[in-house]
This record gives sequence, C-alpha cells and structure tokens, in this order.
Amino acid sequence: MNTTLKNGLTFLATAFALLGAPALHAQLLTFDVDLNTAALNSQNSANAPFYLDLQLNYGSTPQPSSTVTLSDFQFTGGNALGSATTSGSASGSLGSTVSLTASSSSQFNELFQQFSSSTTDINFHALVSESGAGTVPTEFATAIFDNSLGSPAPLFTSAPDTQSLVLLNLNPTNTMANVGAFTSISSADGNTPVTGISATITPVPEPSTTAAILGGAVLLFAFCARRFRRLPLAGTPPSPTFD
Repeated sequence: MNTTLKNGLTFLATAFALLGAPALHAQLLTFDVDLNTAALNSQNSANAPFYLDLQLNYGSTPQPSSTVTLSDFQFTGGNALGSATTSGSASGSLGSTVSLTASSSSQFNELFQQFSSSTTDINFHALVSESGAGTVPTEFATAIFDNSLGSPAPLFTSAPDTQSLVLLNLNPTNTMANVGAFTSISSADGNTPVTGISATITPVPEPSTTAAILGGAVLLFAFCARRFRRLPLAGTPPSPTFD
C-alpha cells in the first residue's frame, strides 16, 4: 500500500476514534420509558384517581447539581388530567415537558399529575444529565400513585425503595444497565393486590454520538475515495512531471 495512503488512513482512524470518544463518555443517559398501567382499572378501580409521579432528589453534599428532562408523554386509551402539583425545582406538566433539577439548594423535587383511569400505557422520553456522585447519590424515580390512603400515595412495588417503577442512582459512570425497572405489588394502603403495573426501559442513542460516528465515516470515505483516484493502476508507469 502507498505509504502516504497508509499513514493517512491511520491518522483518520485515530481522529475518528477521538471524535466518537467524548460523545460515548458524555455524562448523559437518554432512554424511553414505557409504563404498562392496564391493570390499574381492572384491579384497583376503587382506589382511583391515579397519578404519575416524577422525582429527582439530591444526595449528599457536596456534589454538583443534576437535571432530568422528560418529554413526549403519550397516554394510550386516556390522557393527562388537571394541573400538575410541583415542589422544589420541578416545572412543566404531563401535557408538555417536565424539568427537574436537584442541587444543594433544591434537594427534593417532585411533580405529580392525574391521568385518566382508562389509560393502559404511558410512554415518555427521559434525558438525564449526571454531573457528579456523592456518598449518597442523587436519585431519579418514577412512581404511580393511587388514592387508597385518602390522598395521592405510591403503589407498593418490587423496587429497593418499595415504591418506584423506575429508579436510577445518578453517577457519571452509569450505563443503561443501572436504570432499574420494577413492577407493582399492591395499592398504596397495602390492602389491594395490584400486579402487572410494570416499567420497560429502552435506550436511545445520544444525537451527539450518532453525529460523531456518521461524520467520521464520511470523512474517512471521502479521504479514501480521493486517494484511490490519485493512485496509478498496477503496471502503469507514473505520469511525467515537469518542473
């Protein structure tokens, strides 16, 4: 192989790897959440209304602030109802976008909002920015509330905290394997078995990662094509040059 071409390809391969590396190691997780809520109406209708609860709670001090942005909410067979109840930094609604920021000055951040009992499935997109990790990590959690205690309270679930359907302890080294998905056990008062309310997590490639890979591939292809056009065919003497 032509030495210049070989060196050029080596250089481009290195550049391509470096181009992709920052995106692959960015402190972001993007994923879609699918909550199967079909059993709520059939098993727990006496404890309606139901609410979707979203929280981002600060861990130990000191650690940087972290943010979660939730969007593209879809309610199969139903829709969001009324206005959202918020605390801390939480803002938005299930009809648009929800933003949560956890910091030393805003440690408990929550938004919950009612959805219709006929809803069989809830989908939304999550973008989690993980800026640091303390001894006690900042926690992102998603839960379903019912009214069995006379006010909104979380269903019991199989999660370590006994109340979440989605649970993530924030850390910049996290991968999708660290996003926990769980299933329901009973109503908030523990008196009604409620099974089958479950979460499914689907990873979504970060746009920056995809762009970096495509951009590197285009550069590599263009370079190879240009060098190939300039190489003489085997057995063909080189074109003369004139000073």
